Amino acid sequence: MKSLYILLFCLPLKHLELTSAFGYRIHPITKNYTFHAGIDLRAHRDTVYAIANGFAAVGYDQLLGLNVRITDTSLCFTYGHLSQVFGSGPVKAGTPIGITGASGRVTGEHLHLSIRYQGLYLDPFEFLYKLIKSNNYEQ
Repeated sequence: MKSLYILLFCLPLKHLELTSAFGYRIHPITKNYTFHAGIDLRAHRDTVYAIANGFAAVGYDQLLGLNVRITDTSLCFTYGHLSQVFGSGPVKAGTPIGITGASGRVTGEHLHLSIRYQGLYLDPFEFLYKLIKSNNYEQ
């Protein structure tokens, strides 16, 4: 069963370094104490990969900037602050979906990653940690 799991999931970046955690924090721009519904990962013009199979939709908003949402029946992965995206439609885990950037409301370039399961936000760090641990990834 482990080999099947490896085929269904992939890490979003080749190197993972957490710069802002999931949960309540002082927002770096507004200075307000707010809930951060994802994590921020250090990046500099890095290729972003689909974590799982699903359907990719490209969007833009003032907060997340250029972003990609990949959904399947119960999971939704959001990748924010991109500088470039590679299109929409069906994607497989490990497919390049864009390049990191600093679009939207940011203090610098990074990848914002959020994960929702059946509409509820999950801590992406815990999700990725379990993925790495269960698949013996080497960083």
